[in-house]
Amino acid sequence: MAIDVHVHTRGGEDGNRILETLDEAGLERVVLLAVPPQRGEATPEDAHKQSIDDTARMVAPDAERLIGFAWIEPTLSDAVEAVDYALGEKGLRGVKMIPNHWYPADERARACYAKIEEYGKPMLFHTGILWGVSDTSQHCRPAFFEIMLHYPKIRFAMAHMSWPWTDECFAVCGKFRAAAGSDEGREWSSFVDITTGAPRIWKVDALRKAFAYLGDRQLIYGSDCFEPENGEALRRHLEEDRSILRDAGASAETMERVLSKNALRWLGIE
Repeated sequence: MAIDVHVHTRGGEDGNRILETLDEAGLERVVLLAVPPQRGEATPEDAHKQSIDDTARMVAPDAERLIGFAWIEPTLSDAVEAVDYALGEKGLRGVKMIPNHWYPADERARACYAKIEEYGKPMLFHTGILWGVSDTSQHCRPAFFEIMLHYPKIRFAMAHMSWPWTDECFAVCGKFRAAAGSDEGREWSSFVDITTGAPRIWKVDALRKAFAYLGDRQLIYGSDCFEPENGEALRRHLEEDRSILRDAGASAETMERVLSKNALRWLGIE
């Protein structure tokens, strides 16, 4: 059984139906990412509330298998309060962010990181090329996520292996490994989400490099699927990445780590 750490919701999905799809797809657990809150100057003070409430409702049938992540937009006025609402009052298990025309070191984002660190919850960042939302890929380069060195209690994952900046992504992850090695008691807090983004030929090559440089303990599987109620779609994504991992030279032990065990550590479920 595998764990998919990167599944988008559109709002209104049925948690009981998603549980059925997990069994169809061969998934033990799934991280469900909330719908992004609305942006803009006219956004009300509780811009995140509807998104968080919907995600909490969705995961209620089984919050161990259905792992809800709030989508926090730090440029909105209620962002820090939304972190408290999501992780405290509603019991969601982590936070997703996309640097959409803001850099990871933005003071508004850092205020959110500080609050997330209080809860000790994981984060998932979009990194790499960003489709469909204007000229914001420049904000998503992996080197910018070195700012997370200042938040050592947050286990964060860089999604999509930061394609096309995969080498840079692995170098950043290696820097966090070095930080953990030089600071007693500090965990290696950076993970790489191998979610599809790169075409297959690049992805196989990138994974070979990752195994050679980082090993297999910080890589986690995600599908980037937008159909959480479609078991066949989730299964196809999983089978495709199993095939890619085999082509990259993954052993059975490595497959188990990337597809399930590492995600448990990232999520803090061990």
